[in-house]
Order: sequence, then C-alpha cells, then structure tokens
Amino acid sequence: MRCSLQQIFQQHFESYASQHALCARERTAARSIAECFTAARGWHTLECPAGHVAQVQFHACRHRSCPRCAARPRQLWLQAQLQRLLPCPHFHVVATLPHVLLPLWAFNRATLGPLLLACVRDTLLDLMATARLAGVRPGLLLALHTWGRSLSFHPHVHCLLSAGGLTCDGSWKPTRRGFLLPLRLLQHLLRAKLLGQLKALLLQQRLALPPVQPLEHWLSCLRTLYRAHWNVQVQAPYGHARGVALYLARYVKGGPLPADRPLSLDARNFVSLPYLDHRDQRPKTLRLHVHEFISRLLWHAPPPRTHTVRYAGLYASAHRAHYELARVALGASTHPAAIHALPAHATIPVPCPTCGRPLARRPGPSLTHHGGAFSLPSSSPPATPAHLGPTGRSNGQLTGGHGRAPPPQGIVASARPRPPVSCRSTKR
Repeated sequence: MRCSLQQIFQQHFESYASQHALCARERTAARSIAECFTAARGWHTLECPAGHVAQVQFHACRHRSCPRCAARPRQLWLQAQLQRLLPCPHFHVVATLPHVLLPLWAFNRATLGPLLLACVRDTLLDLMATARLAGVRPGLLLALHTWGRSLSFHPHVHCLLSAGGLTCDGSWKPTRRGFLLPLRLLQHLLRAKLLGQLKALLLQQRLALPPVQPLEHWLSCLRTLYRAHWNVQVQAPYGHARGVALYLARYVKGGPLPADRPLSLDARNFVSLPYLDHRDQRPKTLRLHVHEFISRLLWHAPPPRTHTVRYAGLYASAHRAHYELARVALGASTHPAAIHALPAHATIPVPCPTCGRPLARRPGPSLTHHGGAFSLPSSSPPATPAHLGPTGRSNGQLTGGHGRAPPPQGIVASARPRPPVSCRSTKR
C-alpha cells in the first residue's frame, strides 16, 4: 500500500518510541515530520474582505529533516547558489569519512561534522594555494551529507570547486585541462589533517567514547587508518556548475528522502522504497521493518544550530572583494542579481478567486519558530518532559534507558586565519 513519510511517523512512531531510547534531536525531528501542515502546528485563516471565501491554512514545521515543507526553501537556496557561482567550469570533489569511525561519529556528530568540513576545506585551499600546483585562491561550496541512497550511514562531503582561481596579482588562472590536483596527494593530506585533529581531541578527552570502546581502541584505530585507503573522488569538470548545484539542492533541505519518493507499507509493517545503486547503476528496492526504517531516518537528523553547508575561498563572505575581482577577470558583471529575492518565511499574497482582492490573514494558535527549534505557546503544556536523562550520543538527551556523560560542548574545528596566496614555490 502506497503511503507517505508523514503517515509512517503518524502511525508507527509512538510504538517505536516506546521500545527505543531517543534523544531530543530525534524526537524533535520525528514530531516535526508527523505534525507538518497539521493542526498540531497551528493555523491561520485567509479571508476575503468582501466575504467571498475563507480558507484555513495549517503551518509548516520548517525542520531540516522534513521533506514536505522543503520545496520552497530548496528552490531559494538553489537560486542563491546559481547566482553566486562563478561563470567557469567546476570540479566535483567527494570526500568520505572511513566507516570504521562511524561509532565515534554517532556520539560526537556535533563536533565531527564541522571538523570534517573544515579538514576538506583546508586541504583543498592549501593545495590550490601551492605555487607548483596552482598558486590560486579558488571558490568552494561544501555540503555535508550523512546518508547513502539506501539510507545507509555514510558521512561524506560534496565540494563544488572552481576550475581555477585568483592569483596574487588579481588575474584569473584556470587549472590544467581536465586536471585539478594529484589525487594521492589530496588523499594523504586530508588523512593527515583529519586523523591529527581526531588524535588531539581524543588525548584531550574532548570526545565522548562509545561504550566498551576505550581510548586505547580508538588510538589504535587511528594508527591503522594511516595505512588504509581513503575514498576521495575528483570527478571530471563540469562546463557549468548547475548540474551539481541541482544535485546538492535535493539534499541540503528536506532530509535524505525527497517528498516524491514512493514508499510502500505492507500488512507486516515492512517499508519498501526504490533506489538506484551507485555501484552498478541498477534500480533496486530496499525493504525494511518500519522500526528499522524510522531508526535509519532519524539517525540522519542534523543537530540543531549546526551548519551543513560551508562557503570558502572566493565564495566566503570574507573574500567579497576578491570575488568581485574574479567576476571581472572572467568577464561577468560585478554585481550579480540579488541572491535572496524573497525570504523563505515571507508571505505571498493570495488573491480571492472571485474578486481578485488579496485575502486578509487572521492569526490563529501557532507554534513559535526559532531557527529550526520549536517551542509551544506559554499557555500550552510542554511537549516533552522537563527533566530528561543524560546520554552519550551527540547532541541529545535520552528519554529513557541508561545514560552516559554528555559530550563536550563547542566546536573545535574553528577556521584559522589564512595568509594570502603566495606566488613562490613551496619546498617539498
């Protein structure tokens, strides 16, 4: 039987929650998906001033894991990127976290997500700034994904990198035809940066460790990873970056499953969903029990107040002047169109179908939205217990079960000051 993601959460999440210890991050994502565009999120009324029509409009949840209300924010994000990207070819770089680190990621995702983004960013900028390789400052757009096409646990970073950059004298220098950087050098430098940061955090006891896996286990694991192969892919350059931007837009808003993905739920409570296997490029069907399906989906809910998209190099706001120089050097206009023509939360006037006059909005009860987190009005009871037990998992609190010490606060992968691009060759 065909069903939607919202119907699955509405019908089966309570039974799932009664059998699993969940953190606040997972409960918030599940509640948002189940209540999106329902009376639980509040509503308002659109009324014609002449009394021709009155419409009740339920509110969206605006959660990053909800695919139902992500269409308009996704379109606005895509328009912003297409206006930001320089008119030049772009490379698509994909860097994957070794899967042996998945248990550590699950307990420290609020720290390791920004750390992985920062290491990929620093690796590409350092290599591109090396005079014997390129000697330029490129533009980078990075997006963090944590899933595979079958909802597998697969943290990786997509990077859209300009095929060239700005030199120290303000001119544009393209990369060699069809070539970005030596792949092995890229892999080794990323490996050294990430493993060095992880070792420092472990020795400083700034990471929460999974149960029955002591510090010695993870230090030994890091030593093994220095000899392992790292999955870093550099795809052929695109003449324009629209294709990759369209691909990224599908997943930066709305979670791992788009709203149009067909789902089926049978009488034995098994969910079936089609997907394309990237290994053999063949369509396949994944069949999971509804509890396993919910568990996989909630695993990918991002922690609150963490960014999954980063801009670096010429695309960073700190290098706005260099960005303008690059546009001039490429022959583009110095002042691109407004990136955000309409905010994602702006109200579009709805005309009356009878007289054409704009419908007036009459407010009703609604939730208060604060940057991805939600709170009920003061007159309503809280949706979750006030006192929750601690957990060892990253960014969340258990509502039952045994707990561990909470993970450390703060992000350690802060951006370091970067010197200007040098035209001199670097020593080996």
